[in-house]
Amino acid sequence: MIEFHRIRAYMLRHLYEIRASLDRKADIFFFPVIDILTFGFLTVYINKLNVQAGVAGAILGAIILWTMIYNIQRDMSFSVLDDAWSRNLYNLYSTPLRLAEIILGSLFISVIKACVIIAIILAIAWGVFHFSIFQVGTVIFFYIFNIFLFSWAFGYFTASLIFRFGTKAQAVAWSLILIIYPISGVFYPLSTLPPFLARIAEFLPISHIFEGLRAIIVFGRPSSPADLVTIFLLNVVYLCVGLWLFVRGFRNAKARGWFIHPT
Repeated sequence: MIEFHRIRAYMLRHLYEIRASLDRKADIFFFPVIDILTFGFLTVYINKLNVQAGVAGAILGAIILWTMIYNIQRDMSFSVLDDAWSRNLYNLYSTPLRLAEIILGSLFISVIKACVIIAIILAIAWGVFHFSIFQVGTVIFFYIFNIFLFSWAFGYFTASLIFRFGTKAQAVAWSLILIIYPISGVFYPLSTLPPFLARIAEFLPISHIFEGLRAIIVFGRPSSPADLVTIFLLNVVYLCVGLWLFVRGFRNAKARGWFIHPT
């Protein structure tokens, strides 16, 4: 039976680490701020070039959503890496803590950290560049919810690789997501891509999100119900696959005794 006090204890373990670690604070505060400032000033330059109205806003909105994706998925796999680096996996998994409670705890932690990051970058976007992502309407809440779903799915996938291949695969925690960065349509339409890459991008829910965001800001064209359904269904599939791989990787690591000597 799932017990909330164990989920809370799991969350506190990671919150204490954030409080004590400068690296974890930098992940939350420093790097997202650098990203939003860099691309924000780029949009200022683009506006001075008198390009099509809305292009600069679409870029700024896209970097806000991409910052969310990158940080949420990274945090999911980092929760495994932190315990592996500190040789704490054996202690953690010898407790009554259940795998379902670990999954729920990691989800709750990611939401808390994401809310902090979102608040910071939205405040900078509005205060410095006078841009509000909420100008696209209520559909932005649907987009953000699906950003979480995709990021969780990808994070669990990368965590499963760490369970399977150990800390030698630690680079996947912060770099694997970059494989889909160029084909996700973050800053340009999917029509810019070669046809075979564009077809692959159609299977990425975030590519539909970025296309929809750009269409609203630049052309004032709302997302079609079919696009919204596609985004959600793809994310449900990916999340189910990500969770299945995470559970499978966990059991594989437990069976071979990796928690005792995580390398």
